[in-house]
Amino acid sequence: MNSSNGSVKALPDPRPPIPNPRPGFLQQRVRMFGGFELSFLQMGLVVAIVFYALVMPGDLQYKMDAMGFGVCHQIASHSYFIAGHQLPLCARCSGIYLGALASVGLLTVLRRRAARLPASNMLIILAVFFGAMVLDGINSTLQTISTGMWDSTNIIRLFTGSLAGVAVAFIFYPVFNMSLWHRDVARKERVLEQPFELAGYMVLTGVLVALLLDGGDWLYYPISILSVLGMLTLLTMANTMLVLIVTRREGTSLTFSDALTPLLFGLLLALAELTLLSLGRASLAPFMANNIGMPLVPGLP
Repeated sequence: MNSSNGSVKALPDPRPPIPNPRPGFLQQRVRMFGGFELSFLQMGLVVAIVFYALVMPGDLQYKMDAMGFGVCHQIASHSYFIAGHQLPLCARCSGIYLGALASVGLLTVLRRRAARLPASNMLIILAVFFGAMVLDGINSTLQTISTGMWDSTNIIRLFTGSLAGVAVAFIFYPVFNMSLWHRDVARKERVLEQPFELAGYMVLTGVLVALLLDGGDWLYYPISILSVLGMLTLLTMANTMLVLIVTRREGTSLTFSDALTPLLFGLLLALAELTLLSLGRASLAPFMANNIGMPLVPGLP
């Protein structure tokens, strides 16, 4: 219908509005304690993770040894002992995962959802951190099979490993956030701008390293759990990004509830991968030359 000024009025749409589709069974949510809601799919993933933890054979010490067995050589001479028990990860791996856990934990608090890589000058420093670990790792390998350029000790392995863990965390964290969060909620800030900002992360990492070196009997389980947790954290982050790519859901999470499903899938995959790696190594161990002290099964020299 024409108006007095010659413009055309839009006629109302005779079609009824399309109702929002009801969520499927797995997406339906149940209110939990404290008002937090979980979907049936998320509850199923939590049950699967708890079931895995319960059915995995052995006590807590054996479970941690088994998870480390698939990714770490666990050579006794390259590892620390607390309360007479060898830690589930060697000195270098312990440093890597303790440094990564400390850095990711602080980043989650101080740079929540930050999705930009460190500044270029900081990338150089982080590259030096990682390069120190690689160089000492090569030297340690040469020292094991013949002779190295210098005497690699567990303190050097632990120190260079922790530097590498910090470096890995500052690269993983923003890439993970870019993959997980929607651009409307991801923070467009760098995870690291200036060298002085690195000091806090190094202090927390240094505290964990110092506790490991202290070696008090009561520290066995705290240090073991934290190092294994660091390993699970990095592996879960990597698997979560893979899940998002495969399902074509990159950059779609607006809330923690949205992010929880791929995170739980990532953790479940991490546990399955560590189990398969441990079983694979145990099955191949009898056929491998073992003149450097690698254990043949988890928890044994």
